[in-house]
Amino acid sequence: MRLTRTVDPAELPVSLEEAKQYCRVDHDDENSLIESLIAAAVGYLDGPSGILGRAIIEQEWLLELDAWPNRLALPIEPVTTVAVSYINTSGTETTVPENQMVITDAPSARTVLEWIDGFQAPELNNARYPVKITITAGFGAAGDVDEGLKVAIKMLVGHWYDNRETVVMGMSVIELPMAVSALLARYRVML
Repeated sequence: MRLTRTVDPAELPVSLEEAKQYCRVDHDDENSLIESLIAAAVGYLDGPSGILGRAIIEQEWLLELDAWPNRLALPIEPVTTVAVSYINTSGTETTVPENQMVITDAPSARTVLEWIDGFQAPELNNARYPVKITITAGFGAAGDVDEGLKVAIKMLVGHWYDNRETVVMGMSVIELPMAVSALLARYRVML
């Protein structure tokens, strides 16, 4: 199995201006720093390897498999579209019609790809990864992202902006209740 992002998000969920306002920055001297902090916060949260296990802004992923799965929990949420193709025995890439698939999207569970009753899995070429599943996932554009998730991103940016080193000497640190972890808890995908 191989999972690759093929289409990156077109934008970040939080703009430079939103982050600057949150950080109370009214100059342009540190725009590059703040933009990199936004990107880092999104990278920390986004995608199957991010701590949320989901896509924030719409993006496309290619899941390649060695064989036909009977049932497959998709590795990223929230799923908006799924397309399946395969390389047949003659080496031609062929698309599986949508009416041959069943996509089950249940709250608090992974989206699952299954086949309709009676689906006959075509024979595959012996090439590596002959089954290709294209997954479009994400909440949509930045304007579609839930405000709680945006606030969590801005809190991360603000914290990293104020605390640029890995260690703070001479101070005790405590996390405030209902901080970033609490905001992110409802967005995490649990397996």
